[in-house]
Amino acid sequence: MPASRPQWKGYLKLSLVSCPIAIYPAVSAAERISFRQINRNTGNRLRQQLVDAVTGETVDRSDKARGYEVGESSFLAVQDEELEVARQQAQARRPGAVTVQPPAPAPSDVVPLRKPDRPGERAAPPLPLPEPEPPRVVIENTRTIDIERFVPRGQIDARYIEKPYYIAPRDAVGQEAFAVIRDALERKQLVGIGRVILQSRERPIALEPMGKGLRGVTLRYEHEVLSEAEYFAGIPEIALPDEMLQIAEHIMQVKTGDFDPAILEDRYRTALVEILRAKKGEMPVADGPVQPSAQNVINLMDALRRSMESERSEVAKPPPQRAASKPARRSSNTRGRSVS
Repeated sequence: MPASRPQWKGYLKLSLVSCPIAIYPAVSAAERISFRQINRNTGNRLRQQLVDAVTGETVDRSDKARGYEVGESSFLAVQDEELEVARQQAQARRPGAVTVQPPAPAPSDVVPLRKPDRPGERAAPPLPLPEPEPPRVVIENTRTIDIERFVPRGQIDARYIEKPYYIAPRDAVGQEAFAVIRDALERKQLVGIGRVILQSRERPIALEPMGKGLRGVTLRYEHEVLSEAEYFAGIPEIALPDEMLQIAEHIMQVKTGDFDPAILEDRYRTALVEILRAKKGEMPVADGPVQPSAQNVINLMDALRRSMESERSEVAKPPPQRAASKPARRSSNTRGRSVS
């Protein structure tokens, strides 16, 4: 069973072949060390407030909105509805999207001329009809990764690689179709390119075989990657002596070996963990709930036997004798009741 829950469930489609799949994150932030803001004097956690940068007043979270900066201290407010329109327009560009025009208004929808109220008065012009609604975009199933094209393996520039994922079939019914797509990619040494919506954001995704499953890597958009030309334009062409290059190549040869993920140790995190452990050991031990001692854990059958023996011994003991008590005085005129 996977160690984590799937981040996305849907279908992988190649032309008319499709199969149910699940996408799992290939990286985890669980081991990342994070800090909270606390009061230096009390050690209590701090809470942040939203403050208007101009008026200095505290703003309620319900009044928080998005703004696109168009100038210094000038922002263009963007509503959630406008973002939804942008998402629909982006979906309309996908293959398979269909644009449906609204039906034409029926003749009964036309507003007739308004009759004059008094004799000799000219009839008022007809009222303008409301503008037709914009075309509604009908999207093909967005829970589907449709492989749109293929590129040779190793051709995707590393600058476009964003985040890796594991892709596996969701049930036994789709395993055969999943294997067909996986093995065909392996035999042709190709990478499939499609699109997937993760966290309400459409991203391009590259698919390639990895063992029994597929590895998916979300890709950055073209406008997100900067060109190297302006950074490398000032580097001059230098003619280097062969001896210098040979020495550099020899050093590289000595240090060459197979890739091992163990060399990617986070040294800062390792040192930080040691510091935090040492500081935690110096903290006073807080009074917590009492933990049951391991010595108190006994065999249930032994406990039952001892209880039974204890009950038998109690029954075998003679009952204690009661001290003699004086009879209560009775009133001559009160029958059956003791005098208090």
